[in-house]
Amino acid sequence: MGVQHALDAMKFLRENEYKGHVGEFLEEIIIQLKDGNIAQQFFCACFSLLKDALPMWREYGSNYGGVAIGFRPSAITSMPGRIQKVKYLNANTAEGYRQLVREIANEFRSDRSPDVLYRVTAITSILAAITALKHQTWEYEKEVRFVFAQVRANSGNVIPVSGFSDGTPIYWEAPLTRRRGATVVNYKAFRFGRRKQKGYEFSRAIAQVVIGPRCELTVEETKSELQGNGFEGVDVVRSNCEIR
Repeated sequence: MGVQHALDAMKFLRENEYKGHVGEFLEEIIIQLKDGNIAQQFFCACFSLLKDALPMWREYGSNYGGVAIGFRPSAITSMPGRIQKVKYLNANTAEGYRQLVREIANEFRSDRSPDVLYRVTAITSILAAITALKHQTWEYEKEVRFVFAQVRANSGNVIPVSGFSDGTPIYWEAPLTRRRGATVVNYKAFRFGRRKQKGYEFSRAIAQVVIGPRCELTVEETKSELQGNGFEGVDVVRSNCEIR
């Protein structure tokens, strides 16, 4: 959701509010969106701030029979990407989209002539924000998205596309693929856990596991499974939700 609405907002603000370098940034992203020729490819992982909510079990919990995994923040923030709360907007209200563009554009105000990295960072931030727009109907989900971006084509691995929290650069790699029916889906895989000595310590990455209302696993079985896979100190509880 949101590409056309954001595009309309950028056009409005470009014509009425932003000139100079910021206006040039908006003009460049307008061209990319309008032509559908976006150089970056975006990959998302979706999380929620909710721990145990009936609508979430219904939508994502395997018919109430799965488990909800609660990660510690450090397990997610150590991954290379942009972490942002989803913005829930009314598709019928243009001002919401205009304000979103203003917030992003204001981050990149500059009196100097922007270099290539500055320009790429600005454009990537605008596109990443667009990937985290949803209709206000879904506001109850309190979603947080991890977004990783890289160019679609290998540019020779001269310039890193991103970096880990310890400064280790990440260079372009072809996405992995999987099938969803007849559709081929591209994805990227990153380890989760606290970044340590250019690797990951995952043993305490999970803070809590909530067993779904219709899940047949017991608390002890779940704890045993977690311990058998190297996870420590995980609080395992059953859902408080009731199913009619």
